[in-house]
Amino acid sequence: MQATSHETHHGHHELPVRGRELTGVAVSATLHCLVGCAIGEIAGMVIGTALGLTNAATLILAIVLAFLFGYSLTSLPLLRAGLAIGAVIPIALASDTLSIATMELVDNAIVLLIPGAMDAGLDTLLFWGSLAFALVVAGAVAVPVNRRLIARGKGHAVVHETGIHGGPPVRMVGALAVAAFVFGTAVLLGEARSSDPVAMKMQRHGAAVEEATHGGDAAASDVRGLATTHGGMTLELARRPVRPGASATFAFRILDRDGQPVRNFEVEHERRMHLIVVRRDLTRFQHLHPEMAPDGTWSVPVTVAEPGSYRVFADFVHDGRRETLATDLNVDGDAGYRPLPPAKTVADAGAGYAVTKRNVVSKQARESRLVFEVSRGGKAVRLAPYLGAGGHLVVLREGDLAFLHVHPTADGAPAPGEPIEFATRFPSAGKYRLFLQFKAGGDVHTAAFTHEVTR
Repeated sequence: MQATSHETHHGHHELPVRGRELTGVAVSATLHCLVGCAIGEIAGMVIGTALGLTNAATLILAIVLAFLFGYSLTSLPLLRAGLAIGAVIPIALASDTLSIATMELVDNAIVLLIPGAMDAGLDTLLFWGSLAFALVVAGAVAVPVNRRLIARGKGHAVVHETGIHGGPPVRMVGALAVAAFVFGTAVLLGEARSSDPVAMKMQRHGAAVEEATHGGDAAASDVRGLATTHGGMTLELARRPVRPGASATFAFRILDRDGQPVRNFEVEHERRMHLIVVRRDLTRFQHLHPEMAPDGTWSVPVTVAEPGSYRVFADFVHDGRRETLATDLNVDGDAGYRPLPPAKTVADAGAGYAVTKRNVVSKQARESRLVFEVSRGGKAVRLAPYLGAGGHLVVLREGDLAFLHVHPTADGAPAPGEPIEFATRFPSAGKYRLFLQFKAGGDVHTAAFTHEVTR
């Protein structure tokens, strides 16, 4: 970076105050400022992502570094030309503050609005494409801001008055900006045109659905329940009318490749079949244990309290392999879907029971131990075994309702005062709904938690 004085800088003249010449100066000033913003923004995003910081912490770090590098690119030529630091700081602040603030506001807003961008890893095109696109658009928005400032003798005009100029060549920066915009646009168009967004999301997080669903008990990162047919078996649900609040019989079969009912299921958690019914907004959770007739038809009575779209999961083990098949069930009426509740550490399980989830920080692709403590009236509760363990935990991902494999870390009920523990591996960052069931006082109780996973 080379500083040039007013006397030796060829073509130096008074700044224009209108017309195309003023626009050209504004573009040049914006590109200069964009370099510092880009360096800081990229550094902040990379550091935050690599360290697994929260989205808020990553954004704050990126903004701080953007201002730091933006001011530095303006200050270094002035310092090299011999200006005192006390004189340089006011010039840098006056020249770049509003420009950088505009770019940071627009840039980070775009990244937040692009689905999956903040959760994408450093090794994904979505991460770099979103960042490149957002930076260039932010620069474009900052041009009229800088143009107005320069016309009023502010912004970049303050630096121009010193007669000292520096920074990378404007044409080179402009060419890089065009290339970044083309690259970012191509990446985002590719994402938007994808015919299988669920599969692409799984690929971005480093695990294909096919691999995750074949992991068996040895793979704590099982992701299942995304398809009606998998592993040569199909969930066939009897399509009988279901009315809100009325008791109905759920009937279904598991069919093999030839369309014949499968009858040989293995016992898992003391049952050969677990049926999970939950509404799409992750409310109205039910865990049922149907009975199988000689012809391979499973059935169980169920009451669906509210209308809406429900996801039905059949969870079982066949030929030593865990499977979870799922299908949708629509219950006519005004659904009135609710947003996912905020993450809390204490949940009401009814009948005076409270469940406390230890504040464990879960990170994508790393094993997490989920620990729960059950109390009543502030005192620890003696739990009875439920499904062969201290409790049963179902974990569903917000959005696609992917079903995670979770296993208890110990058999049987814990000793009085000891928590219930489970282990799992979350495949992606985001929000999950945890449904913990335990047995106490002769009844089964359910507590639900929203659990956030960071990158």
